[in-house]
Parts: sequence; structure tokens; C-alpha cells
Amino acid sequence: MKADVFDRRALREALGAFPTAVTVITASDPADRPVGFAATSFTSVSLDPPPLLVCVAKTAPDYPAMTAAEHFAINILSEAQKDVSIKFARPLEDRFAAVDWARGPNGCPIFAQVAAWFECSMHDVIEAGDHAMMVGRVTAFESSGLNSLGYARGGYFAPSVAAWANSSAAGGEIGAVAVLERHGALVPLSDENLSLPSYSAGGGARAKTLASQLEQLGLSVHDWFSLLDL
Repeated sequence: MKADVFDRRALREALGAFPTAVTVITASDPADRPVGFAATSFTSVSLDPPPLLVCVAKTAPDYPAMTAAEHFAINILSEAQKDVSIKFARPLEDRFAAVDWARGPNGCPIFAQVAAWFECSMHDVIEAGDHAMMVGRVTAFESSGLNSLGYARGGYFAPSVAAWANSSAAGGEIGAVAVLERHGALVPLSDENLSLPSYSAGGGARAKTLASQLEQLGLSVHDWFSLLDL
């Protein structure tokens, strides 16, 4: 398709085929108030020196403050922080009130429970169509070991689950997950998050392995249960 006849929606959908991590870019405005926005356009430019790059839309409410900041931070959200991504993708009044955060070494807002964070000094702001590229040099960072939140084709996903599925499809160890209902409730339930029983089954014996594990939990397994391969 020629550039002069691009359909913007079709182009956006095509670009969405590339899976990315979900980040929230933060900084402080001239009054030292926290500002930030959700972004998937983030990349590492180099390791030596260590610059990072992120793009911000010129129509973003915080565009003037972000591009004028001396420092900014990149918070790579963990797979449990979908709600944080949604909050910072919308023009809400005080998005930071609903997030646990603290100031980084250079004063940028750093979120708790993220997969990793990077604080950068602003190196350059480059005009790029309806966006600007912010290039920052890493001055501090930390990785928590948590899995990151992924985004592709307009939806969220957990990269760890995707990797597990690819491993199973390639002939590796297979994972089995059961979705059970008893007396109108899902089984089992935990105090905070719904937990579904999942087990590894070598050699493709998903049903037998899962049935055996469920019976050990005291559940009578009949042909009413079904398996979901992730």
C-alpha cells in the first residue's frame, strides 16, 4: 500500500501486530507535581552509553511538561498492573492518587510492584510527525524479577503465559488448566485472587494428570470437566 493512500486505522492495526511491553512514563512539572502517561513505544537504544527512547504524542496533556523535564522515568508495568495502564491511558484528573509510588533519585515518580524501572536524564527531544521522541540517558534503574505486562492487537497479555504456550506447541512440557464450577461457584477460590488449578503434564497426558491432581484435592472427577490449553 502506497504511503499517500494509507488508511490510518489499518496502519494502526498492522503496527499492533508487534507485541510490546506496557510502560508508564513519568516526570515532574515545573511546580514539582507528578505527570505521566502510558506508552508502548519504548526501546533501548544502546548499552554503552545507555540511552533509552520513548515517544510522546504532541496532543498529550502532559506533552509540554514531559518534553521540558530535565529527568524522566520509565516504569515497566508488571502483569498484575493492567489497571494502572488503563488509568494512565486516560485523561483523568489525579491518576497518581490511585497508584503506590515514590520519588526516584532524581525526583521522578517510581511505581511500586513494577517489573523494572529506569530513571533518565533528558538527552534530546526529537520532532517526529505527530509525536516527539524523548531520548534519555539512564542514571538509575532496578529490576524486580516480576513478569511484565504485554500488549498486542489492542489487548493485554502476560508474556510468561505466551512463552508457556509456545513451549507446549513445540513439543515441550504441556500445561493443563481446569475451570471448574460447583454449586454456582468456581473452584477453588482464594481470599484475594481467583486461583485455577494448573499442572504440568509430560508426554501429553493432560487429562490423566489433571484428573489425578484434582482427585487428590477431594474432587470427584467425571466427564463434566473440560481442559483449557493455554
